Amino acid sequence: MNTALPSAMWLPFGARVLRARSDRGLSRAELARNVGVTDDKLREVEDAHCRPARSLVERVDTVLGTEHQLVDAWAITLQAEAFPSEFGDMSELGTHAARLWEHQPMAVPVFLRTREYSRAVLEPRHPNLEPEEIEALVEEEMAERAATTGPEGPALRVVLNESVLQRPQGGADVLNGQRDFLADLIKAGIVDLGVIPEETPHHPGLGGAFRIMEFADRPSMVYAFAAQGGELTGDSEDVGHCRMVRDSIEEASVQLTPESELLTARWPAG
Repeated sequence: MNTALPSAMWLPFGARVLRARSDRGLSRAELARNVGVTDDKLREVEDAHCRPARSLVERVDTVLGTEHQLVDAWAITLQAEAFPSEFGDMSELGTHAARLWEHQPMAVPVFLRTREYSRAVLEPRHPNLEPEEIEALVEEEMAERAATTGPEGPALRVVLNESVLQRPQGGADVLNGQRDFLADLIKAGIVDLGVIPEETPHHPGLGGAFRIMEFADRPSMVYAFAAQGGELTGDSEDVGHCRMVRDSIEEASVQLTPESELLTARWPAG
């Protein structure tokens, strides 16, 4: 019998079913009874221990009144498992990891940004959007930050280029506020943060930003960031290569503490 679990991409779908059931105020046993399955079967769906049949998802969707949203999410996940680069729930997938490692050479990761820094990054990146649309994107980033850095989030390790913490994105107040926020996160044990010094002669992280997600009971996955979106893969060779790059980045990195000058110094200097 094949006891292999579905890929980690099913974790956001299972969490979505759980949230929809909780929003309706139904126990797992009540929903299971209403859709004609056992409590254990529904637990498998919510814990992403199985790929549910479309017919079951349709019944759950009807009982919970989610207006086909669960069926759509099921179809997207099923398709994405075959073509993972198309997966749309990347931010939520990261919150289900046991450990998340990320290298960012240009900007602070979304899940570590202050609201002001988030706005300062998004506004020039989307010059065609209205202010209220930018604010909606900021709120999305703040929601991702809350989920990723919350008590149920993964263990976080991030390595930045030193220039990220020297670039006054949004101005002096925004950068200094972002530095203070990172120092607070380190002090609270929420993130382990390192930088690659600018004078590094053989920089191992020039291939771009990427994220390695390790899960408690499933194979690891890698997300390579791009200007628009990115590419997700669980291919073992790709993951292995990214782990080797990660190790090289770690060898070149310097650990930051809340007292590190890169975080305590004010911009502009003096």
